[in-house]
Amino acid sequence: MWKVDFSQLRHIQWKDYAIRFLFGGIISVIAALIGHWINPRIGGIFTAFPAILLASLTIIRRQDGKHDAEADARGGIIGAISFVLTAIFVSVTLGVMAGTVSLLLGLVLWFVCGIALYAICFKAKLLKVNRG
Repeated sequence: MWKVDFSQLRHIQWKDYAIRFLFGGIISVIAALIGHWINPRIGGIFTAFPAILLASLTIIRRQDGKHDAEADARGGIIGAISFVLTAIFVSVTLGVMAGTVSLLLGLVLWFVCGIALYAICFKAKLLKVNRG
């Protein structure tokens, strides 16, 4: 059975929260720029970080409309699938190789999976958003 233990939160330093907040903000800005310069669906791949996706979709919906949020969400699904594959890879390889190597290879895997899945879904016309 799962158990939630909030007592461990007392041991986290404010600096750690600030780093997470800064990292999330940087990823959000990068995703927004990619979405603006290239394509919202590709930007969605980078907003698939779980803590960022819902906040990003809410902001996009409010500022750019429902259709742009839908396009970004579809890219987010691709990113999430890539993220899960990467998490499985890293969890399997952490016991076999150095942590840094495993994480770097995981990052490459995440990027390659995201781009490959995007290309497959684009060719299959699964990323089309109806503007009706």
